[in-house]
Amino acid sequence: MALEAPEIPLKITRGKTAEFAFLYADEDLVFLPIEAMPVKAPVRLTITGHQIPDGWPVQVQCVKQPDELNNDPNDDQPYYQTKVVDADTIEFNRVNAHCWKDYTGNGLVVFNRPVDLTGWRCRAQARAKAGAAGAPLFSWDSDPSQNPDGEAVVDVARACFLLRVDAAKAAALTWSSAVYDLEAIAPDGSVYAVTAISPITVEGEVTV
Repeated sequence: MALEAPEIPLKITRGKTAEFAFLYADEDLVFLPIEAMPVKAPVRLTITGHQIPDGWPVQVQCVKQPDELNNDPNDDQPYYQTKVVDADTIEFNRVNAHCWKDYTGNGLVVFNRPVDLTGWRCRAQARAKAGAAGAPLFSWDSDPSQNPDGEAVVDVARACFLLRVDAAKAAALTWSSAVYDLEAIAPDGSVYAVTAISPITVEGEVTV
């Protein structure tokens, strides 16, 4: 939660359902030993009791063989997206290691610790500019009593917040650009920034 909130631009297309997921992690890193690579295509790793959420970004480090499995931190995409197979197995669905050497041990899966979002709330608003007075252009809130325009969900299992705009409401949007930020509210009432103030754009659709 001490991580600096990033700028995350959003784009909505009029008449199309828009869904956005925001993973929420602590600054602490978790290091889990890889016990085996029982499947090569796509890659599956045995990590007993891993507790990694489905879809969570992870890095692989310190693998001597096959060294191709290690992430390059200088890459444009230095993470794997995890697919959870079961409590002891994860998969990297886009990684084909069929031609790589067999796994010989010593590797680690490394990731930021997911925050337990049990009892949390999230909210977001779109406005013409930061600090603009009056009603927001669009609002989200996981508390339905706030009468938000769009749906917000706190997904505890995946340690993320979800913002959704249904197709009908997206079609009715009359503005084309704004700014927004997403806030998380802890059970004790503390408010944290999930995103920095970020641009949000609305574009026209082609197929109607």
